Amino acid sequence: MPKMRMQAVNTHFKHTSCRGVLPASILFMLIAPSVYAVNPQPLLLARVDDLASLSLESLMNIDVVSVSKRSEPLQQSPAAVFVLDGSTIIRSGVKSIPEALRLIPGVQVARLDSHSYAITARGFNSTVADKLEVLMDGRSLYTPLYSGVFWDAQDTLMDDIERIEVIRGPGAALWGANAVNGVVNIVTKSAANTQGGFQQAGGGGEFDGFAAWRYGGKAGALGHYRVYAKTTHYAPQESAGAGDANDARNHDQLGFRTDLQLSESDKLTLQGDLYKGRIDNPLSNKAESTSGYNVIARWKRRYDHSTDTEVQFVYDQSSRDDTQTFTEDRNIYDVDIKHRFTVGKRQNFVIGGGYHTTDDNIGSLNPAVLKFVPAARKDETVDVFAQDQIELIENKLHLTLGAKYENNDYTGDEFQPSARFSYIVDERNTVWGAVSRAVRIPNRLDHTIDIFGGILVGDENFTSEEVLAYEFGYRTLLNSVLSADVAVFYNEYDKLRSFTDDFFNPQSVPVRFVNDGAGRTQGFELTVRWEPQPAVKVLASYVYQDMDVAVKFGSRDVNIAQNNENDPNNQVNLRLDWDIADSWSVQARARWVDALDDVEVKAYSALDITSIWRLSPRVELSLVGTNLLDPQHAEFSGGNEIGRSIHGQFTWHF
Repeated sequence: MPKMRMQAVNTHFKHTSCRGVLPASILFMLIAPSVYAVNPQPLLLARVDDLASLSLESLMNIDVVSVSKRSEPLQQSPAAVFVLDGSTIIRSGVKSIPEALRLIPGVQVARLDSHSYAITARGFNSTVADKLEVLMDGRSLYTPLYSGVFWDAQDTLMDDIERIEVIRGPGAALWGANAVNGVVNIVTKSAANTQGGFQQAGGGGEFDGFAAWRYGGKAGALGHYRVYAKTTHYAPQESAGAGDANDARNHDQLGFRTDLQLSESDKLTLQGDLYKGRIDNPLSNKAESTSGYNVIARWKRRYDHSTDTEVQFVYDQSSRDDTQTFTEDRNIYDVDIKHRFTVGKRQNFVIGGGYHTTDDNIGSLNPAVLKFVPAARKDETVDVFAQDQIELIENKLHLTLGAKYENNDYTGDEFQPSARFSYIVDERNTVWGAVSRAVRIPNRLDHTIDIFGGILVGDENFTSEEVLAYEFGYRTLLNSVLSADVAVFYNEYDKLRSFTDDFFNPQSVPVRFVNDGAGRTQGFELTVRWEPQPAVKVLASYVYQDMDVAVKFGSRDVNIAQNNENDPNNQVNLRLDWDIADSWSVQARARWVDALDDVEVKAYSALDITSIWRLSPRVELSLVGTNLLDPQHAEFSGGNEIGRSIHGQFTWHF
């Protein structure tokens, strides 16, 4: 389980992820396909729905769902949205969701060690970053413990990801509280698109070894299914001093998905995962552990091309033990309903709501350091939302008005509206803008934590953090081989988490959490795509961000300004995909990240290169090199560094 440690940032706590081990045999995963390889399906090396194979004109017209919870062309979306397709993830050779997010412009990803990441968009980064909503197939991945994501516990088979849609900027009007700075929506492939067998194994560099196996078949006359298993053994990363960080990690996971066509109008999806992980803890000389499972049931009825209803149920169980401070057992139940319909010829409505409940039991392994009071708690949230997209000028000007109302057990009622417009100048140029309000509701940490025997405690009066966000964007297809996407943002934050006193030199104790922080972020994001030849695709991005956070007049909290220290002002990314020949492709990824001066993290450059050789239509060999420019470097504060790594892998489709 992640350890809660005080950072120099007074409003954040550093966490090191929890780990656990699910026994899995790499050897079994290598030989199992010979048992189950019945009626193998042909391998499609270039699917027509792979975004990487589309021209720029086609890419601008792909449908996205994250912005409006309904399909709409990317070119017309009134938000800073980027779609990362599954084939690009496969070509990169990355083995985890955080590393896949590095491929997305505007997402800040900083790695601390073998298992811990700080990930956000548009500021407030931390190992417990709490302003980014992350979903996978409709299941929210954030934890009610601190409103962030335990990245060590979130995994899937990378080859099963169809796409990752990312909205930079608030998405609370549809996705709810905690979608303050952005939304990450991970969509996996349908079972019909993963038929036949798949097997992968490899190792080297940061990996002591990894293996994955999947098989998909027909579920009678109604649909298709797939099952998968994977195991990943991470080698220790580097400490800032001599030697490694002694933080080796194992993660093992099983999963399934079934897609059934119950009738001409009705579809049913059932899917789930089971995982267990383990991370060596050099401080306790014990292995931290994490485990859990989840189940999703989703039913959809389509009435016509513009009207449908979808109901989804999610159950998510998780357990953690960090061996030093606390254990956690948590159950989450979510029920959501969404209905899409039209009114007349120019209005598209999406309405819906949900009921969400979570219960936990947090045990204290060292009450003098950290505990939660009470140890067990149950929380409920009820929400309703509505969005109306109005075509004010046919095929030209669209206005999108939306809002979500939530009632939660921490702050009661919350209202989160947004207004967006998009103006289609012509088929190659679109201008859009938005004004949104979003909140980050309190959590267990804010209200019930007790640190150092009551020196720092949560407060039941702590209320929601707020943001009022202004955005403006422009998309253009300059010609058939060059496109650009620009977004400018200005966010005003209020009621940010702060302390009642200087935590390191208090005049009175206990020090409590209060909402005395305020601040703003501003910046712009530029993404350029260039395809000089069908076999060569280049993506370049630049992000500038300026952030200023402080406490209100009269506060004794002197540490909140250090919120500014974890986010670089400048980031540059460059990606090249080159099909050198039918049997050989290369992806090169370079990035430069500005310094975090106040926490003494230097600016760094990194180069990753992946080369894939297709020995036959069914067999591939890959060589992946990461952080090739230096032996090791720090990406975030914390004392550990990320080392150069080269690993190989073998992939077989059967």
